[in-house]
Amino acid sequence: MSRHCLAIALTVLMSTGLLLAHGDATHIMGTVVAVQGDHVTVKLQDGKSEMVMFDKATKYLVGTKAMTRADLKVGTRVVIDAKMDEKMKMYRASEVQIGVTTPASNNAAKPAAPAANHADHK
Repeated sequence: MSRHCLAIALTVLMSTGLLLAHGDATHIMGTVVAVQGDHVTVKLQDGKSEMVMFDKATKYLVGTKAMTRADLKVGTRVVIDAKMDEKMKMYRASEVQIGVTTPASNNAAKPAAPAANHADHK
C-alpha cells in the first residue's frame, strides 16, 4: 500500500512541476493570420485576435527541434508563451511552439463523383 501512495505522490509532484514550468507566462493558442516584421497576429480559439511581438531572445520550436521566425506562416497553428510588455501594451513572446499548417480546403469546390449503378452493367 505504501508503494501505491508513494507513486501517487510522485505523480502529483511531477504534474505540479510541469504546470509551473512556464512561470507567469500567458499561453496564446490559435492560428497565425498575419506575420509582419517583428510581430504576428494570432486568431484565438474564441475568435478574438491577439498581436504578439518577437525579440532576439524568442525561441521557435516544432516539438524539441529549433526553428526560426521564417517558419511562421499564415495558417500555422501556434502556442506562444508570452508576457505583457507594459510599455508597449502588447505581449512579448519568449517561446513559440509551431504546429501544423492548416491545408486549404478545396473539397467543397469538387463535384461529387457519380454513384455506380450496378443495374447498368448487365
